[in-house]
Amino acid sequence: METYSTMFVLLALFLIISAVIGYRDRQRKDRLERKTLQEAFGKPGCKEYPDGRLAQIQVSADRHSAPFTIDAITWNDLDLDLLYQKMDTTCSGAGEEYLYGLLRAPRIDGGSSCSEEGLVWWAAHDKERIDVQRILQTLGRSSKYSIYDYLDLIDDLPDRRIAQDLPALALPAISLLVMAIRPAAGLLCLLASLAYNMVTYFRVKREIEPYLFTFRYVLRLLECGRKLSDAPFLHYEEEKETMRAAYASMRGFARGSSLLLRGGAGMTSGSPLDLLLDYLCILFHIDLMKFGSMLRQLRGRQDDIHALIRAVGSIDAQISIASFRESLPVFCVPDLTGSHFEVRDLVHPLIHDPVPNSMDTSRPVLLTGSNASGKSTFLKAAALAALLAQSVHTVPAAAYKSCCYRIYTSMALRDDIRTGESYFIVEIRSLKRVLDAADETAAVPVLCCVDEVLRGTNTIERISASAEILRNLSQKPIQVFAATHDMELTGLLKAQYTNYHFTETLDGDDVTFSYRLQEGPADSRNAIRLLRALGYDKDIADSAEARARRFEETGIWTL
Repeated sequence: METYSTMFVLLALFLIISAVIGYRDRQRKDRLERKTLQEAFGKPGCKEYPDGRLAQIQVSADRHSAPFTIDAITWNDLDLDLLYQKMDTTCSGAGEEYLYGLLRAPRIDGGSSCSEEGLVWWAAHDKERIDVQRILQTLGRSSKYSIYDYLDLIDDLPDRRIAQDLPALALPAISLLVMAIRPAAGLLCLLASLAYNMVTYFRVKREIEPYLFTFRYVLRLLECGRKLSDAPFLHYEEEKETMRAAYASMRGFARGSSLLLRGGAGMTSGSPLDLLLDYLCILFHIDLMKFGSMLRQLRGRQDDIHALIRAVGSIDAQISIASFRESLPVFCVPDLTGSHFEVRDLVHPLIHDPVPNSMDTSRPVLLTGSNASGKSTFLKAAALAALLAQSVHTVPAAAYKSCCYRIYTSMALRDDIRTGESYFIVEIRSLKRVLDAADETAAVPVLCCVDEVLRGTNTIERISASAEILRNLSQKPIQVFAATHDMELTGLLKAQYTNYHFTETLDGDDVTFSYRLQEGPADSRNAIRLLRALGYDKDIADSAEARARRFEETGIWTL
């Protein structure tokens, strides 16, 4: 008797010690993750994305129709994948996709997809923000399947009735009865029935695994929405109401679904209980039976799920935007009630220690200046200012006021190997799409940034065609920012365009750039001096400079 008492006491002590250690480990892990979230706020995003994840995020974002979306050329020109990754400190797949969608589809109606009060609140309330982020982390990030794709297919998936899986329970039960009469035969029948169950289980599981993944995600989404709707944070009552309504509508789907919520077979933590449940699922098709029931309850509820994804993703994305604001050297809340482009101390959000520049213009702008002086960077910064103002309610500047724009660029173009089109063909197609956009009957003007117009052709035709294209752009509802090395254009277009330039300071063969925007056309060149600065042979630089001087004097090129 004493032996049993001792064993009982030792077992109780073991369980108590295990529980205490487990609790302490969970507390330590929670403190560590909270500290990580605290330290990450206000820092650039540093996520690693699984192969294909960014492409999947793009596909998910493109599913939602919008009055205007940034096209692929503009997205590439502005390095928006890099900007997105810098902004992305979201904690869930829903947040990743919502944030990407904001950049992909900037609003052109003057409204905002962000709550300014909410952005300020997240930045000022660390504990509440981290509590919400810990809830969002339970939703996780999607990497293998797109939930939207499988939600669309739910209505087309054949019903799985419980009768299809009853043999998985009946055959082992019959085998046990046979064992009571004839043990050897019954044991053989039991082994055969379990082997049959395993084979059919994995065959069916392969077919429905993407949907099981979807169900688990929906279950986590519902639980995440339920917790968020009860969390004490302000300024998001509409999102909270959406979460409450979705949870109430799908309570039957979530009821009794703990088996799928914990992951199901093959997706567990490895604990003895999880392993036991795995084997029970495999041998008796428990999760397959639950799948059929949940499938019937999910049909026709896709709109509720989409609304829930957007509500949860919106909160996650806006915490990320609040963090992005804190990471910038300067930011402002945009004023989108203006009639023209006005910005003060604008910087490029991807450049370390950037030089701010200001501009106030209602006319098209022609930028000139030497190589590497800052023309392209300013063009990108101007386009990004408009994009960020209309998407995340944040501009990397001291002040920004303008109307809303449809934003297009033509900058980082190259030959298209797939179609065999040369650089010049690609370039004129790119410019044509801007002209076509301006000809549309939309009431929203176009903002267009063009770097080195028609650089892909010879000098005489480039200057002639560039002057005509830029003149034509200036006659349409387009705010044009164009950069060029062709100084001839400053004179040809002086009636239509305001001239600005970037310049440099020369000290012997050294070239120093100020990156400061100045009024008027450029009056210097530095390409040959850059040859010297980068260590080219002195004879090459001297000969090139002498040849350029002779051309300026005679108008004739000579060797």
